Amino acid sequence: MEKLKNTLQDNIADTLYITLYMKALETKKKDPILYDEKACEMYEAIDYDFSKYNKAIRSSVGVVVRSNHFDEQVRDFISRKLNPVVVILGCGLDARYERLKDCNKDAMFYELDIAEVIQFRKKLLPESENNKYISSSMFDTDWMDYIKEKHPKNPIIFIIEGVVMYFDESDLKEFYFNLSERFTKSEIHFDIVSKWLSKHSHRHDSLKHSKAKFEFGLDDDMLIESWGQNLCHIKTYLYSDFPGWKKVGFMMGFIMSIVPRFKYGGRILHYTLN
Repeated sequence: MEKLKNTLQDNIADTLYITLYMKALETKKKDPILYDEKACEMYEAIDYDFSKYNKAIRSSVGVVVRSNHFDEQVRDFISRKLNPVVVILGCGLDARYERLKDCNKDAMFYELDIAEVIQFRKKLLPESENNKYISSSMFDTDWMDYIKEKHPKNPIIFIIEGVVMYFDESDLKEFYFNLSERFTKSEIHFDIVSKWLSKHSHRHDSLKHSKAKFEFGLDDDMLIESWGQNLCHIKTYLYSDFPGWKKVGFMMGFIMSIVPRFKYGGRILHYTLN
């Protein structure tokens, strides 16, 4: 069977291959942090040089720890809410809907990314009745208005995975402000990097092999509260806090658990829209 050619032109969009590859590799391991059969299928179906990421150990662990965490947050949200809506921004080739099929029967999913990614995604992961795709920049507001009109009273969880750090602060401020203007009683889960790591993305173990780079770094996890009247920081998660992080190896795990520059280099934030 002929493999799909890579048609992505956007540098940030191209990073979806990093996360896809790491999920596929982890799935094939004994006792994986994340099991993603669809990632394996898509990896095998795409003609792309994944080998350049073979030595990115921190990324290989970080990606699956992060994705597993977001899966757990969505699963918990669905279990607690009536008629929940899950909105995944910058979905890439992530197969979260498929991974959560055991619990998502009462949930409506929307997965958003730029047009070229959605077009490519549809060739590998077709839409379904409860999982619709939206071709749009996350910074546009039309999709926000659509979701609000479609689900005016439904509880909504927004997942923004591996996205925020690629854009500048002014755009992000406007994005969070626009969300806060439209939604209440909702949750936002997203990951960020520190200012130091943002400035050194050219040394990042996987990103250094791509043309993308980090544009935004955050050292104060409370700062985003000031970007909208109803934004509230609930919790910060450190990668070193997750049991799966030990897979980076003893020495690296030790360094990243005690040296502040590395310990706080990447974090996962939970915010609410009250």
